[in-house]
Amino acid sequence: MGLAVAYSLALLGDQMLYVFLPSHPEAAGITAASLGLVLSANRIVRLASNSLGGLFLDRLGRRRPYLLGATLALVSTSGYLVSETFWPLLASRVLWGVAFSLLSVGGISIMLDHSTAADRGRTVGTYQAFLALGSLLAVLLSGFLTDRLGYRGTLTVYVPLAALGLIVAVWVLRDRRSVRVHPSPATAGATESTLASLRRLDRRLLAPAYVAFVIHFAGRGVVMATLGFQLKLLAAEAGSAAWFLPVASLTGVLLAARLLAYMMMTSTSGYLLDRLDDRRIVAAGGVLAVLTGLAVLIGGRGVAAVVAGVLLVAIGEGFSQPALVVWTGDGAPAHLRGVVMGGLSTAGDLGAALGPLVGYAVLDSAGIRSTYALCVVLTITAILVLSVVRSAAPAAQRA
Repeated sequence: MGLAVAYSLALLGDQMLYVFLPSHPEAAGITAASLGLVLSANRIVRLASNSLGGLFLDRLGRRRPYLLGATLALVSTSGYLVSETFWPLLASRVLWGVAFSLLSVGGISIMLDHSTAADRGRTVGTYQAFLALGSLLAVLLSGFLTDRLGYRGTLTVYVPLAALGLIVAVWVLRDRRSVRVHPSPATAGATESTLASLRRLDRRLLAPAYVAFVIHFAGRGVVMATLGFQLKLLAAEAGSAAWFLPVASLTGVLLAARLLAYMMMTSTSGYLLDRLDDRRIVAAGGVLAVLTGLAVLIGGRGVAAVVAGVLLVAIGEGFSQPALVVWTGDGAPAHLRGVVMGGLSTAGDLGAALGPLVGYAVLDSAGIRSTYALCVVLTITAILVLSVVRSAAPAAQRA
């Protein structure tokens, strides 16, 4: 898919920072103390820019905001290259947060606009699989290039690739009519505010947002943030000398394997979504896999248990994410789809942002297993929500 290629090329600079800067912050002209803010600034911005970006996507059509996102991705990647101190780099990260909102919310809105009830699951699942593949390749490529070219040498390669991503986006979205928002007959002549329209949406759409919050809190938040710490604890135990890979390398391999597992499950989830009427069934299957992975992390011993737990959580994330997107897309009319999908993205980003903060606070006071136990409790509440809240009725404006 062309949009997935454009997104993946825009993502390269961001992924490189996560791969390289934790061990070499001085290469970007910053200190280790400021690293956390630099890496998290884009997520903080997205808590506001997801919904605002969705609003622009609904008001202006999909094309112009998406291309603005691709342009800002090029500007932010260029900013990484020329920044030599903290503040310019932080500003570039803020720009990337806005760019990511426009690209991610815009891309999924376009997929929903161009799908029908019969193929919406496969369309969303396949699209998200391509996005995960792009993220996986970005991580692997960044590790390879930074070892050989260094920080700025790699960015010298990535800036032209980000420009290529903008060109790809322009080409894919060259037909302006295909990405125009068409309001339903019931709302075509309405002058009411977006807020008033949102108030009339089915309140059951809050259910997939809550589940997305929990899944991201547990997976991308707590498990990813504590993986290196967990492996470090295991390395200190007897018998760790038998490990084939050092802790940092094993962490990187597991993160790549996590993306691969996620990618494989999104397509499977999409196929099942088109075979089943109730989106909750697929979402619940993913949540149960996450719960199982957390249970393995709590009760298991050794590296094998950590690997199994991490992969099960990733499988659950990949299985549930398309279901949550399709469920939300079913209940969102076309003229509100951008802002509603922005809200879903914000729920996930909030969970991913709070996960490390809450997780490490619990870890410091009660230990790693208590941290995972907290995730288990939250995941159980997500299952309870899925068991009592029926899928929102598809909107009359379904594409």
